Amino acid sequence: MYKALIIGCGNIGAMYDFETESISTYAKAFHLDPEIEFEVYDLEQKFSLKVAERYGVRCLNELSPLVFKGYDMVVISSSTETHYEYLSLMLENGPKLVICEKPVDVDRTRLERLLTLYQKTDTKVMVNFFRRFQPGMIQLRERIGNILREERCTNIVLTYQRGFHNNASHAIDLLEFLFCSVIDFTKAKINQSVNDEFDTDPTLSVSCVWNGASLQMIGLGCVEFTHFEIALYFETKAVLMKDCGNEVEILSTLGKRGSFYPKLCLQSRQTAVLDNYMVNVISNAKSMLERKVNDNFLESVSISERILILQRH
Repeated sequence: MYKALIIGCGNIGAMYDFETESISTYAKAFHLDPEIEFEVYDLEQKFSLKVAERYGVRCLNELSPLVFKGYDMVVISSSTETHYEYLSLMLENGPKLVICEKPVDVDRTRLERLLTLYQKTDTKVMVNFFRRFQPGMIQLRERIGNILREERCTNIVLTYQRGFHNNASHAIDLLEFLFCSVIDFTKAKINQSVNDEFDTDPTLSVSCVWNGASLQMIGLGCVEFTHFEIALYFETKAVLMKDCGNEVEILSTLGKRGSFYPKLCLQSRQTAVLDNYMVNVISNAKSMLERKVNDNFLESVSISERILILQRH
């Protein structure tokens, strides 16, 4: 049996699926997992009390650094500005595993301090770039690897909204996961910067070359809808991730005829890739506790550091 604590009972902590059947929060995923017992805490106790009542769990009135050692895993699903304080305390006082929402932090000095603490502890830190933990995306990585053995990737187009660090970071992590390669932004060009949703996190449109492919990251500024799609173009194939990655299509040509280039034809379509995604996040967390898989803290901090450097340009 694993003992867990959720710090922050807002959207991703408990509210996204409070009135639905989906499993997209830590609270519901923990509640439905017979191997996990959990408790909750929120600075605004009315939220933690509401969650505690719904799931029949204990609500903590206050936090002490000494309590963290008593948990197998602690979730930091509070606002970004609280991450540094909570994570610092946990890296110095246990628990075995911390699950932190992204971004870890938006200040390079604090990120460096966290890295120093991380290197001195046995505590694992899992940053919840949730797409990388889904079986469908793990299968897609293998398929992309097979394609790359036959032909090169020529173009990548990403469209997103609501802040480069807040949302494009999801795409950066997913692309690096799928291609097993780090994106270098040192020669990237910022084509547009819009301060729409966050004062300190503009929605950027960025272009660069990555592994010989043209990478276009298009930020949809000032829109009032959710949009996140990635298109990967190879010499004779394409991989389209639609509906925030919940649907994945693989297309291919049937071969060139004469002087005409053929159309792409649908080869396969996978749907519901992200349905109940938090179940797989928690399954991966348990594998980390059992030392079956590594955490992704260093990769996540690297993404934040590269984004912060890019945003200064």
